[in-house]
Amino acid sequence: MNLLYLCNKRAKCLSRPLTSQTLRAFGLFALILGAPRLTAHYLGRRGSYTGLDDSLVFWHCRAMTSPAPPVSGPAAYSRVSTLERVDVLVHGGGNSAKITALCLAAAGFGVALHDTPAPELPDWQSVLALSPAARRMLETLEIWQTLDQPSAPITDMQVYARASDVSTDNSTETSTETPLFPASLGFGAPKGEGEEIEILAHIVSLASLGRALSGALESQIQNGRITRLATPIVDFSASETRATLADGTYIKTELLIDTQKTPPLWRQKAAARPLRHDYQAGALVGQLRRDRPHANLAQQIFLPSGPLALLPVPSDGAQNVAMVWSLPKARAEALAKVEPDLVAHELQKATEGRLGDFTIEGDLAVQDLQLQLAENFVEGRMVLLGDAAHVVHPLAGQGFNLTLRDASLLADVLYETRQLGLAFGDGAMLATYETTRRADAKLTAAATHGLANLFSSPLAKLARLGMAITGQSVSRDTRLREQMNAQANSGLSVTEQGLPLARLMRGERFDD
Repeated sequence: MNLLYLCNKRAKCLSRPLTSQTLRAFGLFALILGAPRLTAHYLGRRGSYTGLDDSLVFWHCRAMTSPAPPVSGPAAYSRVSTLERVDVLVHGGGNSAKITALCLAAAGFGVALHDTPAPELPDWQSVLALSPAARRMLETLEIWQTLDQPSAPITDMQVYARASDVSTDNSTETSTETPLFPASLGFGAPKGEGEEIEILAHIVSLASLGRALSGALESQIQNGRITRLATPIVDFSASETRATLADGTYIKTELLIDTQKTPPLWRQKAAARPLRHDYQAGALVGQLRRDRPHANLAQQIFLPSGPLALLPVPSDGAQNVAMVWSLPKARAEALAKVEPDLVAHELQKATEGRLGDFTIEGDLAVQDLQLQLAENFVEGRMVLLGDAAHVVHPLAGQGFNLTLRDASLLADVLYETRQLGLAFGDGAMLATYETTRRADAKLTAAATHGLANLFSSPLAKLARLGMAITGQSVSRDTRLREQMNAQANSGLSVTEQGLPLARLMRGERFDD
């Protein structure tokens, strides 16, 4: 997740649209240059930028019509049967929609959505790596406290350019190749006696978080802060700011927030063409038990078949890890169906035995790997957030962190808009959300895409050299390591644009 910082180094002549070649180049520059602020000028929407300082400057702003005054009072919190108007409608029923509704309700807005039950998943088959700021946000919303599974902290992280770069201490490897200069990156702070241990991220069960979000949403529905729609939204008229439900009901709203990955027909008509890329690959996910304790260390290896990540999870003896192994799709699907011993054999073979022996715990699953980035995050009275705005490769563990930063900033922007007495959908205020959040998402998309393919490309040897040089720099430069960790925790807006974290990510409530 900290590799993203390396892609934020100043560069020139980047006024063209993102392409696959451009994204791959970002990954290479990240590893070779290993310094701050790569492409700070290229991370917002397409347009014209200055190259004179570290600020992203827009020379063009779209005119926006001022919307009607916000709704307040009982009408904003009506039940389904009488709801005619609401501050905000949220489209989508998954975790992104739920956290967005909870953030806006915490800011005092009337919210309505049609949610879906959390899917039934094995507890540790799929995991999320959440930043310390994300944890503070979930604690402030009283969601973290209701997780029914414990979390595991990551206190150190090692990234390797290939399996032979992994230290052979306590390994069962038989390879005779020992690199003179191992290509690896470490992000944990040196631990002196009596010093506080730095937590880089928290590993949580996706199933457990889904249940906690559903429980928090149900609580807000019961106390009248959020309205559950009887049927989903099937159409939206931006000119009339009116949504149509599947049962034919019309609802007026000040703003529609879309969190659904697959765009509905009415969004296809409104939104500009998104950038899409299908990796033709799948992430094989599941829980493994190793022959040694994980020591709260996260490890990632760029194998020729794709990145492999092993993340610590809570278990007896601290020996269980969550696996996220990117593979060609057909191979990932085949391995998910074969005998566990064969999967363990293939994993040990791919890692040259340098990570020890494994046994598979429970069922495996495959997640499709795609890249998607919306060209515009705001279209009049429609705002894209979460999977509707961005889908990135999981190698950096930033997917849901991006969504949490989206939701917390949008809640801040709308709250400040109302506090200032401005129109609820004020164009300038929404532009703040769009500029900031698209910059962060674009950086993440560029870095993860470039790194995902770089080590299996003809540039693999050069990439490995770049990682070796960068690893040496990080080990010697405490400030660089801290900046990289800060960007993984807070995103681009804090580290480059000088903006404060959103209230919820600072651990503050809207009524503080």
